Amino acid sequence: MSVLLAIATFALFIALDYLVTTRRVDAQAGDGVKRSAPAAAVPTEPDAPPLFVPQPVWVAGYQMPEDFHYHRGHTWARQTGPDTVVVGLDDFARQLLGRAEQVETPRVGAHVRQGAPGFSVALDGRVADLMAPVGGEVVEINPALATNPHLATEDPYGRGWIMKLRTPDLGRNLRNLMSGSMAHKWLEDARERIELQLMALSGSVLTDGGRPVADFAGHLEHQEWNRLVGEFLLSEGRPVDAR
Repeated sequence: MSVLLAIATFALFIALDYLVTTRRVDAQAGDGVKRSAPAAAVPTEPDAPPLFVPQPVWVAGYQMPEDFHYHRGHTWARQTGPDTVVVGLDDFARQLLGRAEQVETPRVGAHVRQGAPGFSVALDGRVADLMAPVGGEVVEINPALATNPHLATEDPYGRGWIMKLRTPDLGRNLRNLMSGSMAHKWLEDARERIELQLMALSGSVLTDGGRPVADFAGHLEHQEWNRLVGEFLLSEGRPVDAR
């Protein structure tokens, strides 16, 4: 008798579960929302930086994604592992430099020092050296820049990353950089300073609202451009053939 009672109880539970599941599916189908299955993980190369699409956060008219650490020379570092970062230039540097025609980097295996020239961007017969935001060993160069150097200035936080570094003292390196509200204040100050500088130049570099035009670098004389690069990127510009 007890066996029959147990079988009947088990059958009742199965029927109730089926009824609840059916009603849940019907409710989801009737709300007009199409639900897709969870996305599968996309395999990547073990040592390659993952594909990253930053959220469009704007500060003082410039893109400044969160979770990045910024150097005062307008370069950034994004941690990708316990001792690795990907580095590149920020949106402010992108507008000051103009469209990149060539990107010069150290070779893989070379060491760069935090706050020293780490890579260079060449365009229109002139070159700007940009500061390495962290120090360490170069373990990878963005291969896309060899054929598409303009990515460095067209998509500086994504496909235009410059190189990947490994450093055993990453925590200390990142503490020397800026993020969050400190980075926001720094960028706001940089915007005010460069607009004051550009006001003294040709009116063609400013819009009617006083903001720099998108391609204001192309309106600057070489001497003016070199001076602004020195002040804001912390390294004076130079001709392409100058070393």
